[in-house]
Amino acid sequence: MPSRRDALRMAAAASAWSIVPVPALAGPAPRGEDVLSIDLPQLRYDGEWQPRSGAMRVLARELRLRTRLEPLAQPTSVTAESRELFDTPFLYVAGEAALPTFSRAGEANLRQFLDLGGLILFDAADGGTDGAFTESARELLGRIAPGSEITAVSRDHVLFRSFYLVDTPVGRTAAFDHMLGIHDEGRISALIMRNDLGGALEEGLDGRVVHPCAPGGAEQRQWAIRLGVNVLLYATCTDYKADRAHVETLLRARRWR
Repeated sequence: MPSRRDALRMAAAASAWSIVPVPALAGPAPRGEDVLSIDLPQLRYDGEWQPRSGAMRVLARELRLRTRLEPLAQPTSVTAESRELFDTPFLYVAGEAALPTFSRAGEANLRQFLDLGGLILFDAADGGTDGAFTESARELLGRIAPGSEITAVSRDHVLFRSFYLVDTPVGRTAAFDHMLGIHDEGRISALIMRNDLGGALEEGLDGRVVHPCAPGGAEQRQWAIRLGVNVLLYATCTDYKADRAHVETLLRARRWR
């Protein structure tokens, strides 16, 4: 039985998010069944906001190939101040250096995004060598989610089996064996990935991998892709119970309209 707070979030999200079922077009969804149309927006801010250009485009492609999600072929970018922030319950924030200070209106929007049930993924492109981006993400979360604690996401969390069974959250690097997150009544509302997920995903226009993954090479890259798929399936699900963690069940349950 959902809590009163969850019920309020779901009611608000029903009018806020723009994820809607669309007829199956291609890919693994059987003919006649629905797929879900979704964007994978990235936060645009003053400074180097796109250190891994094309990472979300690659993840969108992999989602189309592997699941019944139907992401935009070219994911968009949004600012913290724009209403487009609320068009999808997922937001990707990447950086190599510290995040800038956002406006009061921007931080209010980000706070509302979390309150509506959105998931923000902070992805440190430094891969664990610097820490400035991670520290600034912590500071931002302290302002937009006051009172929330940032803790390690345990390996038995449903996030790691929402589609694939993933043991360790690797990216371009494997410097950390866990992600950090904010848990709100059992649901993760924000994730901090310090192993540079975008670096593992990024491809050039010729389709070649831009950054080698260390120490695991191509196999590590495949695990990073699987992690990205899991995060998106988790973000687009209204019911995060562990026994509902299979994609077909998630997609049947996910109806905002």
